[in-house]
Amino acid sequence: MGRQFVGQSIDTMPLSMFYTQGICLDFSHKNLKELIEPDEIEDACSKANVEIEKGDTVLLYTDHYRKYFGTENWGNGPGGSIATARWLGEKQISAFGVETMSPGVPKVSNKEVHQICGELGFSHYENMINLYRLIGRGRFRFIALPLKIRGGTGSPVRAVAVFEYND
Repeated sequence: MGRQFVGQSIDTMPLSMFYTQGICLDFSHKNLKELIEPDEIEDACSKANVEIEKGDTVLLYTDHYRKYFGTENWGNGPGGSIATARWLGEKQISAFGVETMSPGVPKVSNKEVHQICGELGFSHYENMINLYRLIGRGRFRFIALPLKIRGGTGSPVRAVAVFEYND
């Protein structure tokens, strides 16, 4: 978050932003440096039979981690477009998460995606793993509590998805 978003540091954000309902959408077909657009998110929601609701955390599975971690292409993953960041923010989500090391595509949309998160008051998670385990499983409880870093603009988290079982 940039300087103009002073007061949105990690220690001032409500914990409810990090304890939400979540969905995970399949973008494993995306290639290196490809943008994910709003209409593609709508299509992925239809295929998964889920809807994005206010306060959700939306995880974008690209399989980039398993394909490219530790290779020269690790920094070249797909990511959200500027339009997607604004579209997600307007849906009043709490956050979205990606497997890549940046929420947008570096030198294409990444700087702007960070700005929009601050402007519209939502957050994002980077470097997530095991998202493939969430595909096709519907809604879950998403928990990823940050460290309370005074003035901090980011934090490591231990992210978990909790599924309710009704036997």
